[in-house]
Amino acid sequence: MYAKSLKCSACGKEYPLDLYYTCEKCHGILMVDYDYDKMKDNLDLTIFSNPKTNLWHYKDLLPINNEENIVSMNEGITPVQNLKNLKAKYDLKSIFIKDETRNPTASFKDRPTSVGISKVLELGYKIVTIASAGNGAAATAGYAANAGVKSYVFVPENTPMNKIDQILTYGAEIIKVKGVFSDSYKLALEASKKFNWANLTSTYLNPYTLEGHKTVAYELFYQMEGEVPDYIFVPIGVGAFLYGIYKGFKELNILGLCNKMPAMVGVQAEKCSPIVSAYKQKKKCVVAWEKADSIAFSIADPLIGYIQDGTMTLAAIYKTNGIGVAVNEDELIEAVYELGSQEGIYAEPAAAASWAGYKKLLRDEKITRNDKVVLMITGHGLKQSITSMLNVSKIPIIEPSLEQLKKNINIK
Repeated sequence: MYAKSLKCSACGKEYPLDLYYTCEKCHGILMVDYDYDKMKDNLDLTIFSNPKTNLWHYKDLLPINNEENIVSMNEGITPVQNLKNLKAKYDLKSIFIKDETRNPTASFKDRPTSVGISKVLELGYKIVTIASAGNGAAATAGYAANAGVKSYVFVPENTPMNKIDQILTYGAEIIKVKGVFSDSYKLALEASKKFNWANLTSTYLNPYTLEGHKTVAYELFYQMEGEVPDYIFVPIGVGAFLYGIYKGFKELNILGLCNKMPAMVGVQAEKCSPIVSAYKQKKKCVVAWEKADSIAFSIADPLIGYIQDGTMTLAAIYKTNGIGVAVNEDELIEAVYELGSQEGIYAEPAAAASWAGYKKLLRDEKITRNDKVVLMITGHGLKQSITSMLNVSKIPIIEPSLEQLKKNINIK
């Protein structure tokens, strides 16, 4: 293991590899720091070729001392898929998705959860908790069940029932909290400190969860045969997933495996877009949003009480010459149905935001049809069905006869 400490991203203060949530000196965000000199001298670089089974193929680059502490359900190594039909429809040269819906609990949150729960169990914690808009809660509940430990999950009161059903099936103790996600975040943090629970909230709060996100970069490096995409589109609430991918590519650069960084594109819903709003105003710091009422529930995070998280994501966008883009509700709905009807990809609205954001930037001529692009599809459509929210045409019910069938379908 090359992890050596937790380091404050603001003041540089270092801490041992124990469970800290923020810097005790300045309340800055903590990151796992590695001995990169030692890594360059000793790491077997064939680790980046032909990854097998799950993200723990990269265990030497993750902060776990003893493999016996690893909690895994074969997360990661998700497929990259060429969008051949949409590519032809819009005359695109090179566009792909990385399908995180293939993870065990059907979202990208399995990556940070696997690493986070493995580390806190290694540190001796017996109970885990999380604040989540649903996907992280499902992942925590599922991995806690697999590990045989108790989990308490805090979710906003309007969390989609599909996600609630999944969480309950995994046996978690679920607490609905009035208000927006930030209210759940605050209560979960207070409870974790009061009752000595390990908080796995996969924003920037738990420094170990971010390490799971960076494995996307390692996988893309192999899957795209060492060619770094021009742009990677990531749906973002807090944006830890975007930052984690950025960190993974930074490490590939440090190790001399590539000399280019992808431009990181953060996509938010117009109804809750604090990071994109700051980007558009060319600000260095993010301001909290007032409301969070978008159909893209999973990324509608107002950042109340932890705006430094959004600012960290914004910095990664700037450092990579990336872009922040916000999409409206109609664009999100269109993206869900277009991915489904054209490519057979069933994405929840937040996940489809990457395709909606891509089309918007293409239309606004911020990117070109020749750019090599990867879209992150973060959560499965079964997580949040939108048909019940929309005015969907009534499905006919007919008698079992061909005459009735002819009247209800278009047959020439």
